[in-house]
Amino acid sequence: MYEFFLLDTLPQQQTNIASYTLDGRKVWLKKAAKRNSRLTYLPLTLLAKWLRVDALKPVHNLGGKQSIAQEAARIKALSSAGVAVPTILAETPEALLLADAGSENQPSQTLLDKLLTAQQVEEIDHYLMLGTQALNDVHARQCYLSEAFARNILVNQEEVVFIDFETDPGERHELIDCMVRDWHCFIFSLYGKLSKRDTHRERLAFALLNGLRQAQPAVRERFLTTLPRLARLNRFPFQRFGSDGKKIAITLQALSLLNQQLSAK
Repeated sequence: MYEFFLLDTLPQQQTNIASYTLDGRKVWLKKAAKRNSRLTYLPLTLLAKWLRVDALKPVHNLGGKQSIAQEAARIKALSSAGVAVPTILAETPEALLLADAGSENQPSQTLLDKLLTAQQVEEIDHYLMLGTQALNDVHARQCYLSEAFARNILVNQEEVVFIDFETDPGERHELIDCMVRDWHCFIFSLYGKLSKRDTHRERLAFALLNGLRQAQPAVRERFLTTLPRLARLNRFPFQRFGSDGKKIAITLQALSLLNQQLSAK
């Protein structure tokens, strides 16, 4: 059934990813997308070289059939390691049909959406703890994600499911740097979206401090080495460059404080 649906629907789908209801079950059809231009990665590549932070070097999305094959392989490998990822219902060289992480009665939401709608401190703390604990659990299994942004972390009741695996950072980075990269993706994605919410930012700082203290020592120590180098960016007046610049400035300030707290004896 799933294979037939995939083959029948794929030629008609205009977007790269779309949801459908199949036999009362929500599914996602993800088809091959175009490859990103190498120029897209140039600014971050140059920044990583200047700062001497290998974990920031971008991982290229190959696009097309290569990205579909990559995602299928990564989902299977992570699933075998015990990491919660979507179930592949059917696949072809051009597309994947994935089961939704939620259910009809309990739809899943991204960690970012959960946090944006959370009002109480206890609720904010709960979802941040779920995120940091899930990230540490992935690393404890000697695994890493692809793009550990808050939008790629789904929460279904008390379970966290990770999505979006079109790239494999392990092809470009050593294992520890892949894990450090996960933390940076996680942190920058959250501060960027929660920058105007004082309570959320305060609780995020607390959650990150606890989460990193519980991280594997090698990961925490490598992460710490990146913070003084990132602090060099504080000399630039990012806050003058609109809302995006202000988000970067807030994130860098938070990382500087995190460095002080984690480095304190």
